[in-house]
Amino acid sequence: MTKVQLLIVGDSLGGVLAAHTAHALGLDVLLITQNDWVGGQLTSQAVPPDEHKLIESTGCTRRYRAFRDAMHAHYRAQPGFLDAGTMTEGCNPGDGWVSRLCLEPAVAHAHLLTLLADVPQRRGWPTAVTREGRRITAVDIGGEFIAADLVIDATETGELLKLAGLPYRLGKESQAEFNEPLAPPQADPLDQQPVTWVLALRREASPGPITPKPTDYDFWRQHVVPHYGFKQFSDCMPGSRIGEVARLPLFADGATLDWWRYRRIVAAHQWEQAPQDVSLVNWAQNDYALQPLLDGPLSEREIGDAARELSLCLLHWLQLEAGHPELQPAPDATGTADGLAQAIYVRESRRLVGLDTLTQNDLSTGNLEPMTHPQSVGVAWYNLDIHPTVKSGMGLNAKGRPYVLPLGIFLSADIDNLLPACKNLSVTHLANASARVHPTEWLIGEVAAHIAATLLRHDLTPQALHADAATVAALQQRLRDDGIPTDWDLQP
Repeated sequence: MTKVQLLIVGDSLGGVLAAHTAHALGLDVLLITQNDWVGGQLTSQAVPPDEHKLIESTGCTRRYRAFRDAMHAHYRAQPGFLDAGTMTEGCNPGDGWVSRLCLEPAVAHAHLLTLLADVPQRRGWPTAVTREGRRITAVDIGGEFIAADLVIDATETGELLKLAGLPYRLGKESQAEFNEPLAPPQADPLDQQPVTWVLALRREASPGPITPKPTDYDFWRQHVVPHYGFKQFSDCMPGSRIGEVARLPLFADGATLDWWRYRRIVAAHQWEQAPQDVSLVNWAQNDYALQPLLDGPLSEREIGDAARELSLCLLHWLQLEAGHPELQPAPDATGTADGLAQAIYVRESRRLVGLDTLTQNDLSTGNLEPMTHPQSVGVAWYNLDIHPTVKSGMGLNAKGRPYVLPLGIFLSADIDNLLPACKNLSVTHLANASARVHPTEWLIGEVAAHIAATLLRHDLTPQALHADAATVAALQQRLRDDGIPTDWDLQP
């Protein structure tokens, strides 16, 4: 049996940063990876960074700032790159409008590899967990048990929470549990955010072949989105408020928002010798919302197959019925043979039951002053962005205030040597809608590594750390010294 000090399971963005940071802190680390590209939603899932509006100047860690600077430097060093974006401020390679850093996943992957250059890694997937009381003793990775003093669950789905038999939250909590105004009267773990299998498309100069008609095409072509009333394949999308419908054209010019430039990662006008535009299709039209990904009637593999099929059906519709045969798969953008991402985009995970819980009431109040907390371990900000959920169809994109992550949302009430480092924090369904985005997950990974170092070096349980004000203060200072702000500074 292999034995390490810190086992990190999952190559999500949080997992990569947990491994990099823990190694930098001198811990004996082993990272378990699953995909050809490390970095989860940023790379293998092919989703450009969703960031808050002040990201160009504040509100992230020093390592995340270095990543953004490196991405800008990479593109500015390319011969013929014009840096002539118009949709956002800053150096935005794809000149998309959803993000200030619409970039090619392969470029981000290459940067993340440099962070892991000295970190031991192994390819595999957890299939079992052995546990004695309040401690995990080993994790089965592809038939080999690996023991560790402390384990970090950096899977996209909170896989270790389930395998270890721990209580977890999933889907929607009831309003009575946390008094969240937007929570339903009854909890429903199956009412989860939809998943998406992202597809990369290139807008060729001339029409290309029409992709074969997928098996489920006739179903999706006629499908009407429940609770909203518009066809899945249309120019419609859920609006910013519950039940509201908005429209976007597929292509537009100037400041008019459109689907094509939404997540565009290659913009022809940004280059002297213009390549063809490439855009990542992560749209309302290929959100798979018929069944939940986790703990539902279908397996995760079956959900994944169905989500892939939906994206291929959308491609066939775009080429044939929307009249754009020039839109062709861009496999070079995803590192796959078919232009589909390497992995499914997961918006919602099983979530830890922690010593504290982040809720809608922390993020969304009438007062937009930044949230504070005496045990803050990092700063975050994003809208409460909920794609219509698979049962109730509740969708939302509501403004929230800058907030902080309390230490207790990392600390389990039920296990002494497991930490979260992805979307599996102790947050509610509504708070997850904000905390799930790239800069926050990056932060979560860094913070998880610092907490791990503190627990290991002081031989503390999560409960003991949470109750020790002096040790918490020392941890907060180490975070700040490592470029992780613990309070918002919005001074001009």
